[in-house]
Amino acid sequence: MVILMKKIARYFLFTVLIIIISANIIIFFTNNATAEAQDVKVPILVYHHIMDNYDRGNALINITPDEFLLHLWALKNNGFTTITFNDYYDYASGIRALPEKPIIISFDDGYLSNYEYGYKMLKDLEMKATIFVITSTMGATENVTYPHFSWEQAREMEKSGVVDIQSHSHSHREMQYLDALSLQRELRLSKYLIEKNLNKEVSVFAYPFGSFGGLTQNLAGFAGYKLQCKVGDLGYNTKTSPLNELKRITVSGTTTDRGLITQINANLELPN
Repeated sequence: MVILMKKIARYFLFTVLIIIISANIIIFFTNNATAEAQDVKVPILVYHHIMDNYDRGNALINITPDEFLLHLWALKNNGFTTITFNDYYDYASGIRALPEKPIIISFDDGYLSNYEYGYKMLKDLEMKATIFVITSTMGATENVTYPHFSWEQAREMEKSGVVDIQSHSHSHREMQYLDALSLQRELRLSKYLIEKNLNKEVSVFAYPFGSFGGLTQNLAGFAGYKLQCKVGDLGYNTKTSPLNELKRITVSGTTTDRGLITQINANLELPN
């Protein structure tokens, strides 16, 4: 009787295991087929600094807190869903499907205002963003245009799941004018410092000033960056876009919430 019961138990466990494995295989191939079937356009937005009463001549890198909040609400109310660069990479690799209207929000430089204003707004609205930081100015309050957030604040944002911290180089130099040794330092030191301080993999690089070339792209790939971003572009990204030349749309602080949606839609209509 005991032997019979043991055989029945083993058979039951084996059957359950087969069912679980089969279900996972079905889910994997279903998701893969869905991702392959999609032809989704992914716009990427770029912001920099958030502050009140800025010089309107600097609207290209500034936006007020109120205007940024209106931008987030406009995206939400028009059906856009924020995704991460990792989501996009998995989609481009054919292993993940994306929502119908995906969008990536990014910030360059790592200003303290991103933490003080942007982080809270994103969290309240359950939206996501990526911040590309300059590792040599983490926590800096002097000899910088605007204060930068610290490693401790970066850890808080990263742990929340709302903000993804990635690299904007170590010292924010125009990459295409650097020699190979300097390029390696900018690419690898920033990656190392972020990974060491935040205990995560860094796989996305945003070029300072959008300055890049064949050598920089190759060295960035060798350094372990899966995705590379430009700035000040027109258009959008698809699953066939070059992963080392992703397009990003710079958003001006003078752009209204309605103007933002118009700007995005106009870019989505451009030939890719």
